[in-house]
Amino acid sequence: MKPQLLVLFSLYRKYIALFPPASNVPAGSSEARSERLAWASQNIGRTVSSFNELRASEAGRLIKLLKRALGQEILASRRRPLDRETALAYGTAGRRGCEEKQIHLVADETWKLIDLLLEKLGWTRDRLDRFLRSSKSPVPSGSIRTLSEANRVIWALKGMARRAA
Repeated sequence: MKPQLLVLFSLYRKYIALFPPASNVPAGSSEARSERLAWASQNIGRTVSSFNELRASEAGRLIKLLKRALGQEILASRRRPLDRETALAYGTAGRRGCEEKQIHLVADETWKLIDLLLEKLGWTRDRLDRFLRSSKSPVPSGSIRTLSEANRVIWALKGMARRAA
């Protein structure tokens, strides 16, 4: 079974436990299955005879709907790097022993990650700038200009956040 469908089943069970249908049919019965499929069909706008027929986008829409109803956090979908070379750079830039053939500048997504880590630590950008200029800085230049420098800072911030938790 697809992992996305497992999440959907799990969330639907939680949803039914909190908001039982008016018919009060026992879980696992064919009537409960019919109700589940009717609910899915109504919310995606087409008839389905099995959850396995759901497209990934439809399952994602149903998962978001259930998470909203259950009050769970809905995370933004992650965007993959555009090409293989960029993906490799995101994973290896800044590591010791990895020579870079090309310099990658810091992208907006990387700054968003840094901001998220700063929020976890309760830091401001000013606090980050002081850290980067300190003797404990992971980047010798004292600022973040390239992806390798950003990665070094991200790894340091993740380590601090891990130890603080």
